[in-house]
Amino acid sequence: MWLVLACREPEPRPDPDPDPTVTSEHTAHTGLVVTRDSADSATTDHSAVIEGWVRPAFCTDMPVNVISQTQYTIETTEDFDFDAQGRLVYVDWGGNYIGATIDEELTLLSPADAWNTDARGVQVLSSGLTAINLIGANKIVTVDPTNGARVDALVGPNSPNALEVGDGDVLFFSEAFSTGRIGTFDLTTGLGSVIATGFAYPNGLALSPDQKTLYVSDDANGIYRLVHDDATATWSQPQRVFDPAPGEAYDAMETDECGNLYTAQFYSGKIYRYDPYTDSAELVVDLEDPTGFLWNAMRWGSNRGGWRRDTLYVTSRAHIFAIELGVNGRNQPVDLTPQ
Repeated sequence: MWLVLACREPEPRPDPDPDPTVTSEHTAHTGLVVTRDSADSATTDHSAVIEGWVRPAFCTDMPVNVISQTQYTIETTEDFDFDAQGRLVYVDWGGNYIGATIDEELTLLSPADAWNTDARGVQVLSSGLTAINLIGANKIVTVDPTNGARVDALVGPNSPNALEVGDGDVLFFSEAFSTGRIGTFDLTTGLGSVIATGFAYPNGLALSPDQKTLYVSDDANGIYRLVHDDATATWSQPQRVFDPAPGEAYDAMETDECGNLYTAQFYSGKIYRYDPYTDSAELVVDLEDPTGFLWNAMRWGSNRGGWRRDTLYVTSRAHIFAIELGVNGRNQPVDLTPQ
């Protein structure tokens, strides 16, 4: 039973508070400022192993390599994902849950009358179900794409926003308003907990390949990470990885099989890659879309239906941009779903 996160109506967005742990030691990287916190030295490892995970040899000194770029006319309200049937799945502006093929053929998977139209996080689970955050209804639901049935999986989070999924379909989610917390919820056991607090407006989540690091984009405050301690089964205090560029904010994030973190600048569409081994960031591509307005989400393809795992898909809310990078995204729950 979820008892920690109280059910509340959304409150006005708070002003971001400064982070007292951040030092003034900054290094500029193509418009992005990488910040090393004084408390972070123990968890920043520049060797071949981070938290017991061996980085593939080909990842060392791997340059950014944009092989191709494609644009699709698919309008997502915010987040999206890829399912086992080879579809890009999302909630459209009318509140319908939609599946899109790579040829942009659309299938209605769950009708609008079953939805709160302000859907945020979207994640396909290993069970074949899809988990979706309904920020206005203060709940997380699961949807069966075979019949459109919706089940309330968790009721009570305060404005659930970002959504990430770990092993065993354990959900990681952020509360956007007032509390600024990160929570987990196990769909199998029904158990959950708060693992971090103190964020101003946590906008995005991304797990590392070994799932020992959870990245949090805190809107205009930059990108943070939480590190898992196996001995105590707890997560560290938030450690800021880098500041946003002036006038920018962050939401969309993903990691690749090398442990690199990708993020999009919320307003400009510039995509950056952060390497935790070298503590540096570099520009991947500067996306432009005159008809788009917010760069909210990114996902790696599922290697099904033509949506490639070595391609990073990014939404401007008006289009999906496919950036072929020649490196695969981290393993995903959909990998365990039979085709």
